[in-house]
Amino acid sequence: MRALQRVAVHAAVVEECGADDRLLTVDGSLPWTVLAHGETPTAALRRVLGEHAQVGGLLAVHDGRRTQGDVDLHTVHLVLAVSVAEPPAGEWRPVGAEWPLVADALVALEEAELRRTAPAEDPDVPVVRQRLACYAVVVADGSLLLTRLSTTTPSPGRWTLPGGGVDHGEHPIAAVVREVHEETGMDVVVTGLAEIGAEHFTGRSPRGVLEDFHAVRILVTATPVEVKVPEVLDVGGSTDLAQWIPLSETEGVGLVGVAQRGLAIALSENSPGTPPAET
Repeated sequence: MRALQRVAVHAAVVEECGADDRLLTVDGSLPWTVLAHGETPTAALRRVLGEHAQVGGLLAVHDGRRTQGDVDLHTVHLVLAVSVAEPPAGEWRPVGAEWPLVADALVALEEAELRRTAPAEDPDVPVVRQRLACYAVVVADGSLLLTRLSTTTPSPGRWTLPGGGVDHGEHPIAAVVREVHEETGMDVVVTGLAEIGAEHFTGRSPRGVLEDFHAVRILVTATPVEVKVPEVLDVGGSTDLAQWIPLSETEGVGLVGVAQRGLAIALSENSPGTPPAET
């Protein structure tokens, strides 16, 4: 059976009505769409709600799993705050504790998605790959927990946030807790959802495969159960060193993009009133 992981993005459009705020639903669920290959979550929701929709923060992460034919489908559902000047026709319901997500069985499998399960045939034709990953912004005593990329990666010697790919069937929060432990020896508790971003490029994987690569990255904040000296447990993987680095010294160590975003979030949380830079 072929395994396919994909991302569905949902819009939480709230109409402020004093103590009785209302949430927009269309056909019984939040407005939503499946994230197309190479697309950002913002672009996906604007495709559904119009180009002037303002997409805000990440509010919730859920997932579901089912089989369709010979495909084992794992769908990760992301709920983002959205504001629109002219909402689509739908129903307004009181904001509750649960998000009215579309039933996973109704998130149809598109033919274009199946290209991501196709094996490589021509080494000069990029393999379509979408990778969902989750990273943690962990701060303690004024220092940020970072990991150094090993020689098995395209950016050896540079520093990133602890975290990594979400395994098939794994919830992103469980994935980041697992990855942080493997890369740093640290047990953490996720305290919040920070942001969602995406990047699209073509290049060679560490195995030499030419890929049309779509990286979708969730960033969360987390706190260590116990602050201790980091230790890489997954020896021989993508991480060869983990360290606590003072926030005042992180900009000079060589951060990859996701770590730069993490630093901005960490500085924002440790300096009230200073928001992180927009993506």
